[in-house]
Amino acid sequence: MHSKSLLLFCGLVTSLLTSGCKNYSVSVNENVVYTPPSIFKDYQLADAHLHNCVEQTIYDLHITSAEELTRLNCSNAGITSLAGLDKFFAMKELNLADNQIIDISQIGQLGRLEKLVLTNNKINNPAPLLNLLHLAQLHLDNNPQMTCKDLHQLQQNLNHQKLDLKLPAQCAN
Repeated sequence: MHSKSLLLFCGLVTSLLTSGCKNYSVSVNENVVYTPPSIFKDYQLADAHLHNCVEQTIYDLHITSAEELTRLNCSNAGITSLAGLDKFFAMKELNLADNQIIDISQIGQLGRLEKLVLTNNKINNPAPLLNLLHLAQLHLDNNPQMTCKDLHQLQQNLNHQKLDLKLPAQCAN
């Protein structure tokens, strides 16, 4: 009976240590009983500015897998390419305002996006946005080269939702 109580006590102490020290390894009698998951590093992004932003976010939030990165704010970062961003398929909120982005094809593969801010870029083709069926917020204002045809289709696709939509001036009619 005494050994069961001791075992229960040791289990409780170990549990408290591991939950309170989730970022630290825990050892008992020089035996490691818990090692925290390592920071996620299995991704490649073509744009160095995007890479730096993603890397900093992963570090700040101690993200250990691609699906844990659900929010990313890389506004005003000098980004020109989104190649490789599709690795973070669970993204729900993405802010890429005030960059130099032309091609947004990678964003079309982020089907869980709910909030997307692409204000002040150089986007010309919004067609990849047609794949995003969960959008509640979409800001595309000040993209002077953007064509409007697909944006009108997107509005119709998301008509059943209350969509916070900001269109480029040439598409606002």
